[in-house]
Order: sequence, then structure tokens, then C-alpha cells
Amino acid sequence: MMFSRQEHDAVERVMNRGILSGYKGAWCGEFYGGPEIRALENEIGIKFGSAYNTAVNSATSGLWACLNAIGIKPGDEVIVTPWSMTCSASLPLLFGAVPVFADIEPDFYCLDPKDVKLMISSRTKAIIVVDLFGMPYAADEINDIAHSYGIPVIEDAAQAIGAKYRGNYTGTLADFGVYSFNVHKHIQAGEGGIVTTKTKEHDMRVKLSINHAEAVTNGMPAPENYLGLIGMNLRMTELCAAIIREQLKKLDAIIEQYQSYGEQFAIPVRPGCTSAFYKFARRKVLTISGQYADLFNFKNHYITPIYKMPEFQVRGYGGISCPVCEEIEDDIILAWLKNPI
Repeated sequence: MMFSRQEHDAVERVMNRGILSGYKGAWCGEFYGGPEIRALENEIGIKFGSAYNTAVNSATSGLWACLNAIGIKPGDEVIVTPWSMTCSASLPLLFGAVPVFADIEPDFYCLDPKDVKLMISSRTKAIIVVDLFGMPYAADEINDIAHSYGIPVIEDAAQAIGAKYRGNYTGTLADFGVYSFNVHKHIQAGEGGIVTTKTKEHDMRVKLSINHAEAVTNGMPAPENYLGLIGMNLRMTELCAAIIREQLKKLDAIIEQYQSYGEQFAIPVRPGCTSAFYKFARRKVLTISGQYADLFNFKNHYITPIYKMPEFQVRGYGGISCPVCEEIEDDIILAWLKNPI
């Protein structure tokens, strides 16, 4: 990723101001962070149409904050995908909850709504969906299933910023959404993320979760609304926010470039959707020749299904099987840009 004069100027603006973090872990104006944080959260809302937005230091932290805001407890179950970066499945373990693996779709590699429904039990308290490789999840189907049971959906859109599902941006499709700005993503500031929510109550619970809830509520009016909520320091810096604000202005052009490659490689896209093409994934055959071969890295594998990884095996997941995921694991070819745009 090459940075322009705009990012350098943004960093200089923050340095000249002399405040690298505007947060305080107390109930006061600075609870909400400094000027760059507040501006970024507002600009995210304008860009993506998300009602409430909270800057965090990583998408992983954002997913943790979502689970914390929901009030996940030991023994609760969280339905997760077996095929993604591990954090969407491992974070429930930090709460003493149980990740329940549903199988994936054979064509778009996101959670299969039919299998999600089969995995719901009286202990299911959340579903974490992942927009894998930049492809939106089957939002209408999974949301309808989840909400019929009163279960909140958390959308991990770390790989899919800028993609759309029936005209709506990924990251805004579920009750909670999470974007990533780490070094591998479409736009980045080294690290960083955003949590989007649809309600003021969820937004405040997320903000408390990432900024010392137990200290802040000590000075809040009506703290009883948040009793039992413990927070951490998962706050974004002013420098990260300033860089992301400039990167956000370039997002449309970046996504258009990725999508042009996706079209040339004939990557299947969910009907009514656009993909951000974080990776270009095809089963069995992915032909990229000539000038394109010099632009991409290739791999005949993504990840081992999460439940097969050692930490999950020792926790008793040895008997788990998601047949579609295991079939695709041995039948996938990935390509990605050597030097991200």
C-alpha cells in the first residue's frame, strides 16, 4: 500500500495538535474520544449508512466488544463458521461460551442458512457471520432465521468493506457489523477497526466495552442500565483515525479495481450482490495468465477447518465435521494481489 500526500498531511495534523489519544476512561466528553475519532465515526456513518459507529483498535477487539455488549455468558452457544480467520470462532471461548460450527455454502463459502438453522438450540445467544473473501453472507435468510428466535447477528465484514448486498453495504446488514483496517485490508492504518450498530443501546454498550465500562458507569446517570458490564482499553488512536479518514476517500476506486479483476477471473458472485474480492477464490481451476500472473500470489489452500486446529481439538471438537467445508478445503485455489492497491 502506497500512501499519498494526504495521509502524510493527516499524520502531521495530529502531531501538530499534540494529542495522540483524546480518550478518557470516565464519564465526560472525552469518553467519546478525540476529534479524529469522532470525525471518522461520523464519516463511516455517512459513507455506509450505519446508524451508530465505534472506532476500535482492531476488528478482533470489535468482535469481542459485540459479544460483550450482548452479554454472552459461560455455557451460551454462538454459531460460527469453520472456515475463516480463527477469531470469529475463538472469541466466544473467552467468555466461557461454546462456538458451534455450522457448515458453509458450496458456492460462496459463507455460512449456509440451512445448517445455521439446524444448529440453533435453546442456548444459542448469537450468530457470527463472516463475509468471506469479500462476499456478503446470505443476509436475508440468516437474519430472518436468527430474528425469528430472537438471536442477534454479528457480521464480520473485515474482508468485505465496500461490498454490497441488495444495495446495502456489508457491515450494516446485521445487528452488529465489524470492519478491519489492518495492514492486509483494502484500506488500512496498520491496525484498527469499526463496530457498527443499529440501536443507541447497543452502541453505548459497545463504547463502554472498549473504554473501561466499570469505571465510566461510576459517573453515569442511570448506571443500573449497564450493571455487570466490564470494559477494556480497545480504543483507536488519533493517528490511526486520521489515516483511515484519508484512506476512506479512496475506497470506491480501490474496490472498483478489485472488482475489475473479479470480473476478468469470472469469480461467482451472490445474485443481487457485489463482492470486495479480498481474495479471488475458485474451486479446482483459476486461470490467470500473462500480465496478471506477475501481479498475484497463489495458494492451493486457505485454512484448515477451525475445529481441526489443535486448540479446538483439545477442547473436544475432534468429532465435529462440516462436510462442505472439508471438501472445499482440498479443492480451492486462491489468488491475491502481491502489492495491494
